[in-house]
Amino acid sequence: MRKEDKYLMKKYQVLIIDDEIRIALLIKKLIHWNEIGLECMDVVDNGEIALKKIREGKYPDIVITDIRMPKIDGLEFISMTQNIGCDIKFIVISGYKEFEYAHRAMQYGVENYLLKPVNEKELNKDLKKIVDELNIQWKAEKEQKVLQEVVTESRHIIKREFLKNIIETDISTEPADSTVSLQGEIYRGIDIKLDYIDYSQKDDKQDILMVTKIEEIVEQILENVVEEVLICKKENLHIYCLFNYDVSNRKKIKECINRILSDIQEQLLGFEQYEVTIGVGTERSEFGEIRFSIKEANRAIGNRIKEGVGRLIYSESIESDTQLDREYLSPLEKNNIKKCLESYSVEMLEMLINTMYREYLTDEKKDFSECYLKAKDVVDYFFDQFDMKQNEIKKIRKDIQEGCQHCYTLGKLKKYLQQNLGDFLKESCESIKEEAAKPIRQARKYIEEHYAEKIVLEDIAKLVNLNPVYFSVLFKKECGINISTYLMDVRMEKAKEFLQNSNDTIAAIGEKVGYKDTRYFSQTFAKYVGIKPMLYRKLHS
Repeated sequence: MRKEDKYLMKKYQVLIIDDEIRIALLIKKLIHWNEIGLECMDVVDNGEIALKKIREGKYPDIVITDIRMPKIDGLEFISMTQNIGCDIKFIVISGYKEFEYAHRAMQYGVENYLLKPVNEKELNKDLKKIVDELNIQWKAEKEQKVLQEVVTESRHIIKREFLKNIIETDISTEPADSTVSLQGEIYRGIDIKLDYIDYSQKDDKQDILMVTKIEEIVEQILENVVEEVLICKKENLHIYCLFNYDVSNRKKIKECINRILSDIQEQLLGFEQYEVTIGVGTERSEFGEIRFSIKEANRAIGNRIKEGVGRLIYSESIESDTQLDREYLSPLEKNNIKKCLESYSVEMLEMLINTMYREYLTDEKKDFSECYLKAKDVVDYFFDQFDMKQNEIKKIRKDIQEGCQHCYTLGKLKKYLQQNLGDFLKESCESIKEEAAKPIRQARKYIEEHYAEKIVLEDIAKLVNLNPVYFSVLFKKECGINISTYLMDVRMEKAKEFLQNSNDTIAAIGEKVGYKDTRYFSQTFAKYVGIKPMLYRKLHS
């Protein structure tokens, strides 16, 4: 037997029945259990007990039974199990050679008939034959199950892609060759939105499990009411559902949508990180209008920022002429964002964000889904002012965009924008300061290492790749003194060290710190320290 066959083979349960218990136990002893792949389920002395076990749900794969037994004999037992619907393989054993028994057993489909005394070799040969048949059947069923799972999953994928295509494309007619049937009279879309209470606790693995469970809930509730239900997950934990149904089921559909919300809320009881809201689009009677129902459901979800989470929001309740493709930032707001960035003012940015959303605090009739569209435009315009070639910045931008979609109150959305854009602005300011200070650090290091050499402004500016005039201004701004003064400071401090710690002549020390003219060195030292080099040495020796 090949290793893989042994691994795949399952153990089959055997029930032995004989009114002479001694013979039943002997049969048990004759069987090569492990070699063939069998387990003994039980040994009983009459068909009545065996039948009771089967009726209790204990189904053997193989039954070895005597023919002649009190109460219920072997043939009656076979007939009764077949009436119950059990698929059991039988080996019939009899001490009688009459053809009548063998013939009747064959009528029940029994192919294995042994005479007493039972021969060990024949018994195991018959059992091996049955096990081989069962293995073939078991493997076929297993392969069929895998195939069915593949087909089911493929259908789910087709349905998801079909719905995505509807959402993202202007489809006016239903494809004639579509594997998805949409035969109902009415189409309707809903948007199930999960929001993180704390987006920093985002858990992708948990999201997958939760979305899968929600899909199961939707399909289970709608399966007997709708013609077809299509489900697909989109970014930021939006779960779009499209279903079609007959007018007669209109009331039931409304009840089903309510049930979907309550069942999801019940499912979320053990998960404190989520809030759920369902947006419901209007009914549509034309296939080409399906995507409008989906978009309405999404717009309804956007209004949870006003209506609250944990509820159904019907798009009919929202009065709006929102144009989803228009810009939500005015030229003045764009100009103010630029001013914030130019001055690196976090305070100004926070005030600007508050001002941008002020109108939503005073006008209850507005479509509050615009708040998210405005946030998207703010984030896009903000980051467009930076060099977007850096992958790290792109990731930050994407994370902030996604985080906005989990802010389900206006206050939360404003605070999220202020904090995240403000933090990025602070970091950018620090980075620019750091970058500006880099050539200064390079220049200071160069001076501290080459103070004995001839050093001029143009040479250092060239070293740090800056214009000499700009570098001179930048150096004074960062250090508070010009570069010539800094060079003299370094040289004089080094000269003081040499005067205190060496026996070199004044001329030698002057040359060590970049002064070849001893007289000029002494004059410069006296001007810097207040006394001449020789006197400084005497005072500090």
